[in-house]
Amino acid sequence: MHYLKAALFLVLTALLTGGCGKESATVGTSRPADYVNLVPGKYIIYQLDSLVKSATNDTAYFIHSYQAKDVIDAEITDGMNRPSWRVFRYLRPLDSNDESAWEASDTYLITPTAGNLEVVENNLRFLKLAAPLAGGETWMGNRYIAATPGSSLEYLQAWQYSITDIDQPFTAFDVPVDSCITVLQTDEGENFADNRTPANIDLDGYRIYSIEVYAKHIGLIYKDLVYWSFEKRTVDNAGNPTVPHPTGNKDGAGIRLRMISHN
Repeated sequence: MHYLKAALFLVLTALLTGGCGKESATVGTSRPADYVNLVPGKYIIYQLDSLVKSATNDTAYFIHSYQAKDVIDAEITDGMNRPSWRVFRYLRPLDSNDESAWEASDTYLITPTAGNLEVVENNLRFLKLAAPLAGGETWMGNRYIAATPGSSLEYLQAWQYSITDIDQPFTAFDVPVDSCITVLQTDEGENFADNRTPANIDLDGYRIYSIEVYAKHIGLIYKDLVYWSFEKRTVDNAGNPTVPHPTGNKDGAGIRLRMISHN
């Protein structure tokens, strides 16, 4: 059984489907660095949806939505003396148009190399894209993360990233974005009905799913990550639900981002 530990900062709703074309198995001339726009002042605004677990219900979550603005700040040097770009993330209420309402939230690094695109978030180094860029290509995107069994990062263990679409349109909201690359980062689980729900509350289960979409010369336009572990409900000798978990217990985390606009 694959057990997941503890929590991240956000948890999301179910996977939204996006429109992509057929997979291409042809190696193109694009480089991983072509799927970002690392110019100071460039930004992407997203709708960020999260689920927050209820403090009074073992399996209930609340949806919270915000606007997130990721801004390329400056070129700096990373811990290996490589050119990297610092990115600031700001949050404001979902329905806000007030530019003074943005509040600093996170900082992360993007490092393009000759054949890869690396991102460091929360001191975790992800290999987001890797050449050659072609449909069906795979790589171990979390290879630099110590996702050992029993740790809080166990859910990141042994993810095999794969390119499922390349240079195809993708629809995050209503308007398709051209020339996108879709990376399925992981898709696994047991006893799950969908990305949010166990199929049978009398059995343990888990779900780990993550996908990202990058648009050429723009950057990340869609992200959907969900992971949870489920402990089956507790019952007495007659099969009646009992405390502590009469409906089971679920722990997990995740995030969903959908691009609203960019400059």
